[in-house]
Amino acid sequence: MNPIKLICKLGKALRGGATFRDMFLGIFLGFAIGMIPGVNLTIVFLILLVLFLNATGALAVLSFVLGRILCLVLAPVTFRLGYMMIHDMGLIGLVRSASDTPVVAMMDLHIYCLIGAIPLIIVIGGLMAWFVSRSVVKTRAAIASAAGKSEKAQKVAGNWFVRFIMRIVFGKQKGKLADMDEAKSPLIRKGRVIAAVVLMALLAVAGMIFLDSLVKQGMKKAIAAGYGAEVNIAKADLSLREGRLVIEGLQVTDAAKPTHNLFQAEKIVAEVSIKDLLTRRFVINLIECDAMRMDVKRESPGKVYREKPKAKEEASWIPGDLAGKLGKSAEYYEEIKKFNERLQKLREYLKSDEDEASEPDPDAIAERARALGYLKMSAKDYLAKKPTWVIRHIKVSHIELLPTLPTFVVEGKNISSHPSLLLPEKMTLSAKPDDEALKDFLLKSAGKNGGLLDDIPFGKKDKKSDGKKKESDFLDNLFGK
Repeated sequence: MNPIKLICKLGKALRGGATFRDMFLGIFLGFAIGMIPGVNLTIVFLILLVLFLNATGALAVLSFVLGRILCLVLAPVTFRLGYMMIHDMGLIGLVRSASDTPVVAMMDLHIYCLIGAIPLIIVIGGLMAWFVSRSVVKTRAAIASAAGKSEKAQKVAGNWFVRFIMRIVFGKQKGKLADMDEAKSPLIRKGRVIAAVVLMALLAVAGMIFLDSLVKQGMKKAIAAGYGAEVNIAKADLSLREGRLVIEGLQVTDAAKPTHNLFQAEKIVAEVSIKDLLTRRFVINLIECDAMRMDVKRESPGKVYREKPKAKEEASWIPGDLAGKLGKSAEYYEEIKKFNERLQKLREYLKSDEDEASEPDPDAIAERARALGYLKMSAKDYLAKKPTWVIRHIKVSHIELLPTLPTFVVEGKNISSHPSLLLPEKMTLSAKPDDEALKDFLLKSAGKNGGLLDDIPFGKKDKKSDGKKKESDFLDNLFGK
C-alpha cells in the first residue's frame, strides 16, 4: 500500500467511511499480527480475518507497525509471561496437545513469546482499538454538528477548491458526514471473502515454492538446538510426493572449537515422514550419507550457543607392543576409538539434555533464550510427548578423520531428542572400520609392516589362534562387544 493511498484510506475513516466496529477490528487485528513472533499459521489466520471481516485496512497497517516494534522491544517481558502461563498457570496440557496435533502445531503455540503476547494483545490492543475508534467517532460527530450549525463552515466546505483538495487527500465522499456516521456496514463482504480465498490460494502456491527454504531453516534450527552451535546448509530439496529430503553442503560447528566444523557433508539423502512435518517434527526413517569429513577448518568461526568442555587427552588404549606391530594402522584404530567415545558422549548428552528438560529451570531456560533469541525459544522440548526429531536409521560411509588414514563407517538407530520417549526401542550409534578401505591401506603398507596382513583379522576372528588374542581383544573393545 503506497503512502498516498494509505492517507486517503485514513481520511476516509476519519470522515465517516468506517464504523466503530470496522476501525476496532482493523486496529486490534493489525496490532495482534505485529505482536506475533515469527512466521506461522497464527499470523496467516489473523491476516485472513482482516481480509474476511470488514476491518479498516489502513488502521490495521499502522497498528501492525506499532505491534511489531513492541514485539521486539518487549520480547524479554513476553518470554517471562509465556513461561509463567505455561509452567505456572496450568497451560502445559493445552500447549502439549497443540504441539503434537498436525496443522495446529504450525500455529507455534509452544513459543513462549507468542503465548506471553496474548495478554498484551488483549489489554493493549483492545484498549488502543477502543480508544482510537471511540475518539474518531466522537470527533466526526462534533465536526458534523459544528458544520450543520455554522453558515461559515458550510460555505467553506462548499468551496470548489476545498472540495478538490479534500477529494485528493481523503478520496471521494459518498454521502454527508452525519449520514455516513449513522450508516451500518456488513460484518462480512463478498469482496473480502473472495480476496481471502485468493490469498489462501496464493499462500498455498508460495508454500510450495518456498518449501525448500522453510525446511532448510527448520533443519538448521533443529540441529543447532541439539548441538548448541551454528549450523550451515547450502541447499535443501524436499519432495512431498516421494517423502525424500536431499541436503547439500551441511556444516555443523564444533562448540568446543568454533573455528572448525564438528563434521560436514557434501550430500545427505533422507526418507522423511511428511505427516510428522505437519506437526513441525522431523522424523527421518533412513539417512544415507557418503564421504563425510571431520574437524575441517571453517571459512569463518561459527557461533556457539552452549559452551561444551574441551575433551581431555587420554593415553592410548592399544598395547605398546601391538601398536608398534600395527604401525600406521594403529593410529587408524586409535582415531576410531576416539570417535566412538565422541558418539558415546553424544548419546549421554542427549539423555542428560532430556533430564534437564524434564524439570525446566527458569534461569537456565532464560539463559538459553538470550543465546538463541527470546522470540525463538520454545517449550516444545520440555513438554513434548514425542521427540522433536527422530532418526530411525542412519548409515554414513567413507568418513574421513585424517587424509592420511583410511575411512570408516558409522551406523545408528533410534537417535532422537528424547530417547526415553522411544522406549522400548534402544538408541544405538557406533563407528566401525571400513573393511575395504582398510584392506587397501594395509596392502599399500604391507611391505613396511612385515606380516601385518596375517595378524589383522577381517570379518570373523580366528578365536582358536592364541597368536591373535591381543588383536581380537582390542578389536572387541573397538566394536564395543
